[in-house]
Amino acid sequence: MILEEDTLCVLDIETTGFEPENSEIIELFILKVKNNLVTDEFYSLFKPKETIGNSEIHGIKDSTVENSPSFKEKEQEIIDFLKNSILIGHNIDNFDLKFLNYNLVNKLENRTIDTLSLSRSKLQDKVKNHKLKTISEYFDITPPTHSARDDVMSTFEIYKKLILIQ
Repeated sequence: MILEEDTLCVLDIETTGFEPENSEIIELFILKVKNNLVTDEFYSLFKPKETIGNSEIHGIKDSTVENSPSFKEKEQEIIDFLKNSILIGHNIDNFDLKFLNYNLVNKLENRTIDTLSLSRSKLQDKVKNHKLKTISEYFDITPPTHSARDDVMSTFEIYKKLILIQ
């Protein structure tokens, strides 16, 4: 149960692959929300050690991140930003959190709300699948674009719709 005084951090990452052991985080956007009002945001691109080989998915190229900090350079700022908040994301438990905890020295132990799980329990078979794009279309919300910021905005709107379903 979410209380009015709870701080929510809706987040999304873009990566160079699908497994944290052989991929890197190259984009992170976090929207901090309290009482359904946006109170702050964090955004950064990150320069990976390896060449970005999947630019066709998220549009981030090596040239896009050449002057960006490394993830390690922003690590403490990310930890401080997420402190004492409930983390919300689409597939956060199996993707975003896995990557973040693999890359952070201090693992995040925040409570999470996964909109993928929430969608599966609330919408069940009302949608053909529970992808962010499909759920966005179902709720007539601006669809995600595989940009961390756009995906967070879609996820936050989806979260607000899903919690209203009894």
